[in-house]
Amino acid sequence: MNRLAVSILLQIACVLVPSARALAQTVTDREIANRVAAYLKPFGDTGNLSGTVLVARHGRVLFRQSYGMANYELHVPNSSETRYHIASISKPFTAIAILQLQERGLLSVSDHLSRFLPDFPNGDRITLDMLLTHTSGIHDVNDLPDFDDFARSPHTLEEVVAKFAGVPLDFQPGTDQQYSNSNYNLLALVSEKVSGESYEHYLRKHIFEPAGMHNTGADLDATRVVPSLASGYYPAGITGYEKAPYLDWSNKTGNGNLYSTPDDLLRFDRALNADTLLKSATRQKYFVEREGPLGEGNLYGWYMWKRKGHRLMAGKGHGTGFTAELDRYRDDDVTVILLTNSHSEVIDDPIIAPGLEAIIFGEQVPPVEPMRAVAIPESLLASYAGQYQYGPDYRFDPNARFTLTAKNGFLFMRIGDSHMPLVPISQTEFVERFHFGRVTMTTDPAGNVSGLTMRYGSRTFAARRLDEK
Repeated sequence: MNRLAVSILLQIACVLVPSARALAQTVTDREIANRVAAYLKPFGDTGNLSGTVLVARHGRVLFRQSYGMANYELHVPNSSETRYHIASISKPFTAIAILQLQERGLLSVSDHLSRFLPDFPNGDRITLDMLLTHTSGIHDVNDLPDFDDFARSPHTLEEVVAKFAGVPLDFQPGTDQQYSNSNYNLLALVSEKVSGESYEHYLRKHIFEPAGMHNTGADLDATRVVPSLASGYYPAGITGYEKAPYLDWSNKTGNGNLYSTPDDLLRFDRALNADTLLKSATRQKYFVEREGPLGEGNLYGWYMWKRKGHRLMAGKGHGTGFTAELDRYRDDDVTVILLTNSHSEVIDDPIIAPGLEAIIFGEQVPPVEPMRAVAIPESLLASYAGQYQYGPDYRFDPNARFTLTAKNGFLFMRIGDSHMPLVPISQTEFVERFHFGRVTMTTDPAGNVSGLTMRYGSRTFAARRLDEK
């Protein structure tokens, strides 16, 4: 057979028979979906996952599944149409608005804040880039002692900014990096001053509509009916939930008041892969890792780093009653979206998100440890009750004191303003449902309870029991 005939036959074969690579891809996608479903099932079965998970590759959905209830009072299940508050994943949208205005020549991220808000303290020392990278030194409005009370009432953007404007800087602008929601309140106000449009209208016209995000919006008016909007909850008891404290989301304008669906966030992801929202040159300049100590945190609304060799661009949101994750593996064109109406970090590091990553890239998946509650004697639970204190290395609050109380078959940890249920999975081990830590009670040589250890992923923190005399 001559070369021409062979060439023709090979071309015909390529048309009629999928390539081995394509067949392998199909099998891989199916395997990914099956493994993701199996991995998530224990979390859903034990009431520790309430929300929707979506996994896509090259923009094609491989897995989409919902768990739990959008409203537990009315028994309305979560679905792919459920709208969730996405909390701080709102920040990338605010950053895009600023970068769009820069592309239009209406501002520069090197401009000082004083150009737009002349009366804001230290505005002549703070640039928009400092706001976008949390290097401004402006104190986080969320950390003000009375913010929770303040945020139960509606406020304009100007009123929110006035709330923190007079608070002293935490550090000199540009010398350190500290996450502050105040930065993005200010950026939203700047966008309004420059564009002449309200924050909500600007995002709808210049971001949501061009990206095809018809189920996304800003929650600015508590009297407005938002169809299919999930209610927010906190984990309570062994498998249940309780309603999250009331928050008027107008106080989060710019930093955390958007709601969306998994499919809309996938449309957002695809728009960021094209020139729909920002020019390629802009994306390549600003959506990158920065070298040095001031480039390790949240930059332009995103966390950007390499995880196990895969370049990751992650949006993370934690709001009252909601948690959200948008992971974009840019070199692999893989997108993972997790939206929940529970104030729990189960979807975040080091639990579900890394597990999904391992499944997608064919790596060793961390085992899902037992989560089902076991019955233990009330007398044993009562022996664990008391006062405890962490050491200086504790992840959330060094040297924090807390109380354990025995309640209806589980322990209840009260630490600061957090009230966290500990679900018994053995006589001495418990699952902490907020951050999904693993608690192990410890005893001294005489058999008396002396303290506990709390394990989060690969890190373990010890707490000692305080003398009750």
